[in-house]
Amino acid sequence: MIERKHRYGNLVFDRNAIVRAALRAYFEAIFGSGALKRLSFPACADPRWTGDLERGAFYNGDGCGNYEVVAWTEASVVALAYELGWGPIEQLGLSASAVTGGPDDVRGALPDLPEELEPALVMATGMLGVGPEHGQRDAGVGFWLYGARVGGTLFSDPTSPGARGLARWGLLQGGRLRSSSSFLRDPSTRAAVAECDRKDAPIHALIDAVVDRRLKGPTEFTAEEFEMLFHSPPDPKQFVGAQRMLQQVGITWPGSPEIPELPRQRRRNPFLPEPLTTTVRPRRGADQDTIVRAALRAYVENILARLDPLDRHPFAASFVPHWTGDLRRGAFRNGDGGGSYEVMAWSEAGVVGLAYELGYGPIEHIELPIDAVKGGPDDVRVAVAELPAELLPTLELAVGLLEVGAHGEKLASVGFWLHGEQVGGSFYDSYIMKGAGRLRAWHSLKGGRLRRWFQGGYVADLGLTKAAPIQALVDAVTTRALAGPTELTPDELEMLLPTPPDPSLLLAAQRMLQKVGITWPGSPEIPD
Repeated sequence: MIERKHRYGNLVFDRNAIVRAALRAYFEAIFGSGALKRLSFPACADPRWTGDLERGAFYNGDGCGNYEVVAWTEASVVALAYELGWGPIEQLGLSASAVTGGPDDVRGALPDLPEELEPALVMATGMLGVGPEHGQRDAGVGFWLYGARVGGTLFSDPTSPGARGLARWGLLQGGRLRSSSSFLRDPSTRAAVAECDRKDAPIHALIDAVVDRRLKGPTEFTAEEFEMLFHSPPDPKQFVGAQRMLQQVGITWPGSPEIPELPRQRRRNPFLPEPLTTTVRPRRGADQDTIVRAALRAYVENILARLDPLDRHPFAASFVPHWTGDLRRGAFRNGDGGGSYEVMAWSEAGVVGLAYELGYGPIEHIELPIDAVKGGPDDVRVAVAELPAELLPTLELAVGLLEVGAHGEKLASVGFWLHGEQVGGSFYDSYIMKGAGRLRAWHSLKGGRLRRWFQGGYVADLGLTKAAPIQALVDAVTTRALAGPTELTPDELEMLLPTPPDPSLLLAAQRMLQKVGITWPGSPEIPD
């Protein structure tokens, strides 16, 4: 255990406490949103886990593009953080020509890192996002813990963007990572969070009990715990995502259904005809302007729907949206919150679309050998065969938003491209490719609007009933944003926010909307 005075308080770092807090935050996140929501303020909005309790890593995303990654081995801990706009190029002095796409990109955040912690750095780097500008691994601040020593820019540059998130790992309470809302300065907000914690105390006690058992070995929910979490037996199809996530950390429940094995590596059926020698064909059913509008609309729709205190539009097209770039050269990732997603990227040359269905990456689905993994566009190039050279920068934009698999591979298995009047890609070759349904939704846009896609079909459209005001607002704001920077009118704000929203939600929405040129009258300055 190591203590350090810091601008964010008296920080205490302990390897075992950090691992427990990571496991607990991962568990919290599963029951912190969507159909399984049981907590008001979970510590994590976008969780990812790899490895085990001896050697592993945890990605703690806030759902808006900011995150921390903590990785551990027997030696101890490495932690890195990224705040939007503050990666290694902007914050650590990394030059674009020095980018490697690996640990060296962020080594500047961990000066004097002991050699014994190199494996932990490699694991942490594997979970970092990849910047679309130059392919750099994105983190701007970090710390390491080894024996009685601690180091990193969290201490040498304590005001760095991202330092606040890392400091939470030194402010653990009983091996629990607190939500960022717990540290807001506004007393009324902190009081509201504390009151929610009091109401959520039975669930927190349950989580503590399960986590403590799991630290001793694989465990399962008791019948009482299962009843408290699920109220009624879950639909196996609806809860398979949560089941996979829990099984990944050795937690099951009594009578939980068998999870289908991940698919074997896909091979061509020798009894079928040879595939076409070309995938290039005339364009139909896809239009770049419509795709870009649908991406912008889905992004704005998610933000405004989540901000609405009346929750009038629970089925927005995107559940976990990410945006980079602008309307001329940019990319949008539409995640479902369960590990599957699709990415649309565009430039003056055209569009590249890629999709990933959980468990069906390039190794399992398009025969990428493990020893051929490069962590870049070549991992998924088979999905966009015969891609025109003019679209290579667009492919790089798309790949920059893909997640990274267990072997460092970029995760996508089906794709398409659009260039002038021609299209191509594996999406057009086989309708049974995993993830093809997600891309099919982008070929069936109506009025530049993407529909919510879930488990192989569209979610019921509530646009004609209670969601109509939000749908109309999203359409109006999107149309204005396509023409240039815009702001919400006072009437629109009054309709959207009949009661004051949570300050942390408002700030997150403000940051996300500002990325696409949307503000509102009198909106406060966003803190640096």
